[in-house]
Amino acid sequence: MPTSDHSFSIRFVFSALMASIALLAFVPSELSAQEVGDRVCVTGNFNTKIKAKEVDRVVEGSIYTIIAKQGKWCSMEGVNGWLPLEYVMNLDDAEAHFTKRIETDDKDFAALAHRGMIRYEKEELVPAFKDLNQSLHVNKANAITWNNRGIVYKAQGNYDKAFKDIRYAVKLAPKFARAYFNLGIVHYAVNNYEAAIKAYDKAIELDDSDPWYFVSRGSAKYGDGDLKGALADYDKSIEINKRISDSYVGRSNIFLSNNKLDEAFAEADKAVDIQPKNAVSLNQRGWVLYKQGKYAEAMFDLNRAITYAPRLPLAYNNRAVCFVELGKFEKAVKDYTESLKLSGENPLVYANRGVAYEGLGDFAKAKKDYQQAEEIGGTVSEIANTVGWFYATCPSDNYRDGEKAIEMVTKACEEAQWEDASFVDTLAAAYAEQGEFEAATKYANQAVELAEGGKKDQYKARLALYEAKKPYFSQTGKSAESQR
Repeated sequence: MPTSDHSFSIRFVFSALMASIALLAFVPSELSAQEVGDRVCVTGNFNTKIKAKEVDRVVEGSIYTIIAKQGKWCSMEGVNGWLPLEYVMNLDDAEAHFTKRIETDDKDFAALAHRGMIRYEKEELVPAFKDLNQSLHVNKANAITWNNRGIVYKAQGNYDKAFKDIRYAVKLAPKFARAYFNLGIVHYAVNNYEAAIKAYDKAIELDDSDPWYFVSRGSAKYGDGDLKGALADYDKSIEINKRISDSYVGRSNIFLSNNKLDEAFAEADKAVDIQPKNAVSLNQRGWVLYKQGKYAEAMFDLNRAITYAPRLPLAYNNRAVCFVELGKFEKAVKDYTESLKLSGENPLVYANRGVAYEGLGDFAKAKKDYQQAEEIGGTVSEIANTVGWFYATCPSDNYRDGEKAIEMVTKACEEAQWEDASFVDTLAAAYAEQGEFEAATKYANQAVELAEGGKKDQYKARLALYEAKKPYFSQTGKSAESQR
């Protein structure tokens, strides 16, 4: 269920803090080698170049990912042109660099702010917050620091304070495009896609040269169901800078939504080509491979995604879905549990863990997870389908409830405009559990007509049962495969 988040799956692009005076880069005596895929911090203000031509500008404190190296130069995602490697440091080295500046001058608000964002990038939120507070204590008029502290509040889940800080940044600097962009990021985080789009609109009105603004607006439009508008924004971001992996992840999601799996894979493959160590890109390609039924290949990408980003909950969920397909239910339960630890109360993950418990034959734990999923997100159609399947097909008489399954899954079918084969197949099973085999046969035929690939054969086998006036009982559930 990859999102650029997106869903679940958007990475944040941080504002760099421009120092009032350009400072020369300090180079410690021992530096870690910068490699492709590394997150790095720029330690000076510099114009990037293609041959002798200056094509872009990076500023001190900016954090990027290296996507290519050539001699003593590097190319970074989201930046046009090449930058000398001497102007970038791995995050630990950069933190040491700004710490040395702070030790020399504890009122160096720029160094404090830069170190704060490096610590944020390293998920050290308390030290990050402390640095940004100290920077604001020295200079309360710096809009960028208010903006960045808002991003840290957002990471802490304190959305009210995040909005307050970023809006104050806008008050200090009404033409500060990045602050509007970050307002959009926070709105997106609380699933307020309409407000996010408006914020991104304002950022683009002020600065239409930043590809990330279009990437993020595309993701918000995707979340709002405007796939055509989302695709146009992803295309615009590629027009500005073709070396941003998130643009291709976004396009891949759109093709997935239209069940165009080959096109979805091609876009995800481009994303991985740009950033081979990027967990979001690897997760996306792994998910597309899963949808193509290539479980071993999917596992390879998802394993790498987790290696590079051990705190990415979506990758654990997606790997667990693969484990279920491979019949490795204990491993699936372990991954779903880890995903829940990282993401909190996620109804889709609860529903999916219920599927794994079904595979283990632990129907009591399965029902408990399904009830939790219903309580948190019972209106989500994928959850209704997953839980409805359990009530319709559980092998144990103690857990089946055909009437409830019909009620839940009918709503899901209506929401999907009766075009989702899995939902219709579940509804057929629910009617069969109730002994209403005429209706079961009707919906089973409809599911067969809608299905593609191997699923069609599965649905035909169930149709034969209903025609023989027999219900269908399953040892495993249906994963809640949502893209949002």
